[in-house]
Amino acid sequence: MNLSALQRGLRGGVSAACACSFMFALGTARAADPSVPAPSPDAKSPAPAAAPSGAATESSSAGTATPPPGGEGATGEASGGGEVSTGSGLFESSQSESSAGTSSGAAEAPTSTGADFNGYVRGDVFVGKEQNQPHGEMKAVYSELSLKVRVRKEKFGDAYAEMRFRYGLQGETRGLTVDPREAYVNLYAGPLDLRLGQQIVVWGRADALNPTSNLTPVDFRIHSPVEDDRRVGNVGARAFLKFQPIRLEGVWMPLYSPTELPPLPLPNQVYLGDPTYPHPRIENGTEAARVHLELPAVEMSVSYLYGYAPLPGLGLQTIMGGVQNVNGLPVQGTGSVTVTRTAYNHQVLGFDFATTLGGWLGVRGEAAYRDPYHFRNRVYAPNPDVQYVLGVDHTFGEVSVILQYLGRYTVNWRQHPQTTVDPAIINRETGVNPPAVVGPVEDVLRAKNQILFSQLHRTQNMASLRLEWLTLHETLSLSALGFANFSTQEWLLFPKVGYNITDNLSATVGAEIYQGPDNTLFGVIKSELSAGYAELRMAF
Repeated sequence: MNLSALQRGLRGGVSAACACSFMFALGTARAADPSVPAPSPDAKSPAPAAAPSGAATESSSAGTATPPPGGEGATGEASGGGEVSTGSGLFESSQSESSAGTSSGAAEAPTSTGADFNGYVRGDVFVGKEQNQPHGEMKAVYSELSLKVRVRKEKFGDAYAEMRFRYGLQGETRGLTVDPREAYVNLYAGPLDLRLGQQIVVWGRADALNPTSNLTPVDFRIHSPVEDDRRVGNVGARAFLKFQPIRLEGVWMPLYSPTELPPLPLPNQVYLGDPTYPHPRIENGTEAARVHLELPAVEMSVSYLYGYAPLPGLGLQTIMGGVQNVNGLPVQGTGSVTVTRTAYNHQVLGFDFATTLGGWLGVRGEAAYRDPYHFRNRVYAPNPDVQYVLGVDHTFGEVSVILQYLGRYTVNWRQHPQTTVDPAIINRETGVNPPAVVGPVEDVLRAKNQILFSQLHRTQNMASLRLEWLTLHETLSLSALGFANFSTQEWLLFPKVGYNITDNLSATVGAEIYQGPDNTLFGVIKSELSAGYAELRMAF
């Protein structure tokens, strides 16, 4: 087995994983935080940060621009209120009803008892090019029903749940899929807000890349015009303790939930074994804390996280030498290599802020230092790195703009070359994990993980631009997200057009386009993930 073969075999899966990490980090309009507990009804309203309609701060960004018709905010999925929206962007309200509530600390009159039911039904088609073939293929074609219920807020709490039923083709999955997206209760006790249950937690204030958001896993197998649909809920607890202008936040996720990737196409003699994930024990949970400072002119926070990263790396499980003992005699056969998705633990120190300049220009920033434990001795763990984002935004009448610079610096970086291993070496070895083969195989995996964790260069310089034009009385939305990595010469473009046919019926068409040199990530996966799509959605 040539580990160029392993390289080719893993290239599709690993590169798809990397592309997905780029796609989610850089192609996701930041939604209103889908998991901040709504404050208690008797909470007092703090003075909001001075922000124009285009400034996306943590407590106001969900409402800074009208949601795009035919897209997320216009379909009935948008949040029912404007509560704290950690990491919100200009163009997308929360796709999770969990964000319904009030603004951070804003007073809300008690509602009558009972429950509210709503949801949507939609049909989607994604068409792209078949890899290494001149013709197209269906990437996804499905219908989906979402049912949502919210127990109306009382003085001491409320509750929310959403169930999704999807039928059709989604990547390699066919048939009926039932997705219990979120189900939780909110409890209010004076200055303490507590959320318990399955929930989605998103941190950060940047629009495209959120270095501080390391709690919620993502399912990259999902094809959807709504980028937030790729987020996956996890069972946990989240609490806020309010001491205006300071809020203390704590999150505990006791169970490990991995980021899901498309299937890995593997060559002969290479197999994907069972994943190596932490056992469901208290000591293996993820803990995180955040201190928010909310002033009229600026909002900022400092955060710390310890636990297992949602995106696992690729590790070596076993190598079986080809030579076997049969009746005491050596018989040469075919060896094999088994790789496994392996979780690693790390700590992340983060910072973010949002403010305005001159009362009209929104300014936001975010940075995080990620420190994987024992990274030198673990093939499947990345090197420590620093990720940072600085952006500006403004709304010019009907046109909204977000422009951001993104960077990454990898500590103790060195290039892992694309090495190969002659399959004859494995076939000539005997026993489990023969020393002559382990090192070269791990070198290949290090190179693949360097792609997976976006560490191909010591320093990377990138930029993103998001535009949206709302017209025809805000029934038509023309939007696009562009991203360029100047270090690797890769780029992507996500154009989208949405139209509100009626108040409850909308149509969306768009595309996800990846491009790059043949030896880069986007160059490898452009035929796998590039696709055009159309959606028809009815909310109720």
